[in-house]
Amino acid sequence: MSKLAAFLGRAIPTHQQKQSSHLGDRTGYVGASDIAGCPRKAALGKQSPEGHDIKTLLRFSRGHAAQAMYAEFFRTGGALFNEEVEVKHPQFPEIRCHIDFLFYANRQTKRLHIVEMKSTDGIPDEPYASWVDQLHVQMGLLQLTLDPEVEIGGSILVVDLNAGTYREFNSYAPNKLVFNQLMEKGQHILAATRGECAPRTEPGILCGYCPFRTGCPSHAVGMDLPQEVLETGRKYLQLNEQKKKIDARLEVLKNDILTFADGTFKGASNGILINVTSVADSITVDGTKLKRNYPDIYDQVTKPKSGYVKLEIKPFTPLASQAA
Repeated sequence: MSKLAAFLGRAIPTHQQKQSSHLGDRTGYVGASDIAGCPRKAALGKQSPEGHDIKTLLRFSRGHAAQAMYAEFFRTGGALFNEEVEVKHPQFPEIRCHIDFLFYANRQTKRLHIVEMKSTDGIPDEPYASWVDQLHVQMGLLQLTLDPEVEIGGSILVVDLNAGTYREFNSYAPNKLVFNQLMEKGQHILAATRGECAPRTEPGILCGYCPFRTGCPSHAVGMDLPQEVLETGRKYLQLNEQKKKIDARLEVLKNDILTFADGTFKGASNGILINVTSVADSITVDGTKLKRNYPDIYDQVTKPKSGYVKLEIKPFTPLASQAA
């Protein structure tokens, strides 16, 4: 390991700890993100807190950087807001949240707006269910601490720093039924953390980031897909079918152009350039034949190739339906 790598290995965790110091000791309370996620992950994480790897810490730092950047944008535009506003449940202070941005028109305003910020690689078509639940926890807790006449709204601001894009999912308002269900979940996490019950599992789109996935009962072979993952799979299938149709249409158009060109061709007009070139025949090595006929040479001229993750999504008929 180089000196720089060793230095960053120490500096990045220290920096992240400093950036998250406003959250306090998270093992002592249940936060909005805990309630929005899997109870098992939240409870085990508080019982046996583990440090994060550098990749995860850098992802957290990206979120802090995005929030700091947009805070400057808001200030430059003259917006009135507070950052990292902590709100505790009046009856159960072990349940609390930290609001990224709380906007107000003036100090006497009767309307407040919460903005929960997310930094991602690619912006989804719809906000993840966990994001929406986290916002509902924040809106509900804030509502409990304010005059009933104060109107509360909320939105989720998703930022992709790499692509330089952002999107706001807006028009959220407190929902008492949803909030009460989330508070029951928060109480369950507290009880599970104290060892009073076994934590429930809620598999979802973020299971891949869970340090407690090994041994999780919801990840047995042949598990039912979580609703969010199921919907994502359906969208993948639909887009893949569209891709097949588009590829077929492209092939027809390509053949029409090649028929017109009849060999090497180059032409342009009205902003369209068509360039047809020929690729000469080439020779490739038959690896199977080489290994069979010249095993000694095979080991000398070959090198390992990294594997990859293969995704297969296709419709299927459950066995029960087939039997019927």
